[in-house]
Amino acid sequence: MAAAAPELNEDVIVEILLRLPPDEPARLFRASLVCKPWRRVLSDPAFLRRYRRFHRTPPLLGFFDDGNLSPAFFSVAEASPFSKTAFDCSPLYSVLDSRHGRVLVRQGFAQNLLVRDPIAGVREELPEPHLPCGSAVVLCAAAGCDHCDCRGGPFLVVCAATNTNHIDDSVDASVYSSQVGAWKPSVSLHLGVDVKYPYDRVKPRSGALVGDGVYFVLALRAGKKILKYDLGSHCLSTIDLPAGLEYCWDDVVLMPAEDGLLGLASTSTRASNLYLWSRMVNGDGVAGWVQRRVIELRAVLPVTIPNNKVMTMKVIGYAEGVNVIFVGVISLGTFIINLESGVARKVTKPVYSPVLPFVSFYTPGMVLALCSFS
Repeated sequence: MAAAAPELNEDVIVEILLRLPPDEPARLFRASLVCKPWRRVLSDPAFLRRYRRFHRTPPLLGFFDDGNLSPAFFSVAEASPFSKTAFDCSPLYSVLDSRHGRVLVRQGFAQNLLVRDPIAGVREELPEPHLPCGSAVVLCAAAGCDHCDCRGGPFLVVCAATNTNHIDDSVDASVYSSQVGAWKPSVSLHLGVDVKYPYDRVKPRSGALVGDGVYFVLALRAGKKILKYDLGSHCLSTIDLPAGLEYCWDDVVLMPAEDGLLGLASTSTRASNLYLWSRMVNGDGVAGWVQRRVIELRAVLPVTIPNNKVMTMKVIGYAEGVNVIFVGVISLGTFIINLESGVARKVTKPVYSPVLPFVSFYTPGMVLALCSFS
């Protein structure tokens, strides 16, 4: 009779479990069902802290599709352990932003805002802002946080919109601090353009966080510009979009670029290309846009596209931290492209509606009660 295999000691088990990939959280949950010792390890706060430090970057777990007033969550993991109710939004809610493990939602057409942590099952209602909140960003406000696990900590919400009480060409911004529990007085900026309708100024879409700046794309009629809110100085300014950019209402996505610079992604239907730009500063201190990369989508998308077929497409989202971009292609579907590896894959969702990626660790010790195994 063959000798029984020696049992693994706990140190070896910990090292094995530590290397389970965070972008496939179902493996962690299955491992927690193997036996009580493994479950005890995977639920230990010390192990979970080490796990997050080991992997460093929280994974892309999925995204919210907010193409209508019934936002849905789509998992990108091959086998999802997520409880459906953990990520469901009421049909009366619309998702405005998602960042640092939090989701900012608005109730219907009202200005009732709340910040949710879907994994921990926590929600915090915000007082009504000073302006109609059409474009917004939610972000961690903890000093020195690496954003591996900032749930439960302080956060900020930055809203940018047109105050309908104004009859001039101004745009406004205001900031909510969870530490203070109140909104700062709003700040205004005159655009210097003749805009007939107030809602023709700020695009109703999520913004981007780059360094100490929060950025939003202005609507086409307000000029080919980006609105910047400076978190430190609490002031607004504008930046021109790249000259010659094929710009339309909703095919430009702002994003962090290399070296902490502001970047953006745009598409060209005529050339079937994805263009990546960076906001650079030359030796004379003059800032300008540089096209740093062009991706030919016919070559990277995992589908065969005849050369004589016109690709009607647009960029619909970007996942900060994991450097993944979302592109919708009419009649073909929605694809996520990893900008580091160049690998693209198709995901299930309605084409063309904007997406709000959800990036966070999802481990048994955090949400053991929420997981579902089907």
